[in-house]
Amino acid sequence: MPAMAMATPSSKASCLLLPSPPPARPSMLLAKKRTQRHRTLSCRASVHFDRRDMLLAGLTGVAAGGLGAYPGHAATEDTSTEVCPRGEKVTDKLLACQENGQKPCPPTSPTVFDFTPPTGPMRLRQPAHLADAGNVEKYRKALAAMKALPDSDPRSFASQAAIHQAYCDGHYRYDPTKVDAPFDVHFSWIFAPWHRMYIYFYERILGSLIGDDAFALPYWNWDAPAGMSLPDIFKDTGSPLYDAKRNPAHLDAYVNLDILNADDTIIPFDPQAVQYNQVVQNNLCTLYVQMMRNSKAQHFLGDKFCARYPGTVSSGTSGSLESMAHTSVHVWAGDPASSELGHDGQQHTGADMGFLATAGRDPVFYSHHANVDRMWHLWATKLGRTNFDDPEWLDTSFVFYDEKPQLVRIKVRDVLDASKLKYGYDEREPLQWMGARPTPLLLRKGGAAATTTTRKLRGAAPAPTFPLTLKEGQSVVVPSVPMPKAAAAGGGGKKQPDTVLVFDGIEFEPSKGAKFDVVINVPPEHAASAGPRHSEYAGSFATLPRGGNKPGETVVVALVLPLDEVLADIGVGDEEGTVNVVIVPRTQGIKIISPPRIETRER
Repeated sequence: MPAMAMATPSSKASCLLLPSPPPARPSMLLAKKRTQRHRTLSCRASVHFDRRDMLLAGLTGVAAGGLGAYPGHAATEDTSTEVCPRGEKVTDKLLACQENGQKPCPPTSPTVFDFTPPTGPMRLRQPAHLADAGNVEKYRKALAAMKALPDSDPRSFASQAAIHQAYCDGHYRYDPTKVDAPFDVHFSWIFAPWHRMYIYFYERILGSLIGDDAFALPYWNWDAPAGMSLPDIFKDTGSPLYDAKRNPAHLDAYVNLDILNADDTIIPFDPQAVQYNQVVQNNLCTLYVQMMRNSKAQHFLGDKFCARYPGTVSSGTSGSLESMAHTSVHVWAGDPASSELGHDGQQHTGADMGFLATAGRDPVFYSHHANVDRMWHLWATKLGRTNFDDPEWLDTSFVFYDEKPQLVRIKVRDVLDASKLKYGYDEREPLQWMGARPTPLLLRKGGAAATTTTRKLRGAAPAPTFPLTLKEGQSVVVPSVPMPKAAAAGGGGKKQPDTVLVFDGIEFEPSKGAKFDVVINVPPEHAASAGPRHSEYAGSFATLPRGGNKPGETVVVALVLPLDEVLADIGVGDEEGTVNVVIVPRTQGIKIISPPRIETRER
């Protein structure tokens, strides 16, 4: 079959499909501390952290485990005392929604009921591209009924879409009488449980509108090759599942789970040839990195939410569940020719899916997030990972209208087990990403990663000066980043601490999409070609546009990337001592405040 042969990826761009490793239950990292600087919030591990180091003047990087001073963000006496060793517990009583000319704030009720586990039949969510005709027809009827409700009804589609807008476009403030900080369910450990709650109530409302307590939302199975395209059920222009604000160039193309990478070639979807397509291989490797490498809750679910200081414009950092496939699908689906007004008063392109304020207006959003929820479910069950056990996380709560409708207060601890919420996932296809381990971009004699080539690069160019503003298309090499002794060759054993790459401060404008990749020991002329299918790829920073901040106002967050598997796969041994960290900008304007560093953290 010549067509398939032509689409076969080259050896440099393929993944090594290996047997799936056994599930692991990693222990949790130590609690993290947080320090305010100017209008920023940076989250750090408490390991080896001495806040007295924050008072040292003249630092341009990291000293003794603390974030050094940098222009415009000088350390002060207040900085030394404003620490947050634990995350904040969030409740509806600490949140206030502001309309600001728009009306996304959910209607309120004087009576709030505490959540009780549901009874009745299990709801089985089917893959959208394989969903049976009866289930699809039920969804059409239920969504038509939801759209027919008046906008003032909290069960209406307009009200459901407005929930996401309110929580994700800056309409909520955290503890306005004391802290008055912007609140967003992204960029912290709140992301996964909040969206699970949101989809749970949306699904139950739909079922109630057609009198079917077993109705289940179909999920967009973009992690399976045959599901890596917009499902057909969303393409009928006469269906309530249709949305006009989708990228027309992507309607019948393979979805790209590593959006804004070096090769964003659009390839028409062909379900008969999915195993022979480079986009498919890249997608599987992206999911491998997202799911298999990020075994710790902090890396997968995101860091603690903490916003106790006035003027704070950051809450934490996102995990791979949010920043990788989830973000790419949003960007891929949104219409770049659209324009929508955000809470910041600015016009934003990429609606509906590509802009957080409007994403909930596209019915595919809910099937997309059903699959994001499934990824969390698989991470915790199939892969045997461990969620946070912090009471601040477990007791964080939100209120949603249910199908009756009545306002219900639900906690994170209520939603950790999908089976107790009476829903599950129909797994019809193998999880091919479990075996899609990346392979090296650069090879040396014998097939090992090309570490000898990168040794020659050290000292060949001066180290960049930080703060550093990234320019799209210009890779930046940070040479000779020291590794802790235990980091060589992937940590030296199962009992060794985890090795992580840490960026303390990444500054960007939240109104704009932002992304950069990080690769290890790759010459700059090859760095743009590296991606999730390559062993040298350490991870990415990526975010969707949102409109909750003032024009020009920036956010500073941290980024922590696991390195053990990367170092092992590229053959970094004890004799190396240092590695080259290469930053590959995919968008303009991101500022890296201080140099990245490698450290070890307790398992």
